[in-house]
Amino acid sequence: MKKIITFLLFLAAITVNAQTLTNGNYTSADGYYTVKITHNGNEITLTEPNKVNEYQSSGGNVYYHTEPKYADYYLKVTGTQQYYTGKNGGTEYLFTFSGSNKLQDDLAEGMDNCPLYDKYESLASEDEVNVQTWSFCGAAALVQCTYDEEGAKEYIKGIITTLRLILTDPDICPCTDVISQAVWNAN
Repeated sequence: MKKIITFLLFLAAITVNAQTLTNGNYTSADGYYTVKITHNGNEITLTEPNKVNEYQSSGGNVYYHTEPKYADYYLKVTGTQQYYTGKNGGTEYLFTFSGSNKLQDDLAEGMDNCPLYDKYESLASEDEVNVQTWSFCGAAALVQCTYDEEGAKEYIKGIITTLRLILTDPDICPCTDVISQAVWNAN
């Protein structure tokens, strides 16, 4: 009986230590810092606004930074949607799951497959005088390529409102291939 209980405790310990983080955004307990986490097997990629960090499993639920100068930094997975980060001998900081990267992934994919976005991005880089107008038209194109119909409709209302404030003639839509004149007039 003792052997069975010992074996079951061993299995429970392995299961607890082998948790996989949900891929997505994680925010610090104080709410001031968000990072993107991708957990794939024995590797966790932590993407900060200015740096991509790789962590490798040291066995169990602790992953250490792969760059030698940051070797004392670790991530300790404590659930499928939370981890602690810290430096050996230092304070640990809790990060919890705050959402998926679906919107970011959709926008990135949409940028690759949206010729009207490319058109307005090009116009914005070539025409200094109308760069704001072309940027808003590009945003409208990207939304058309990535959002569902209702989401696009709502976002484009805001674009129309803003464009009307900066245009010389607010009654004429500058990008009717993205926002129809009828939609422009209705807003």
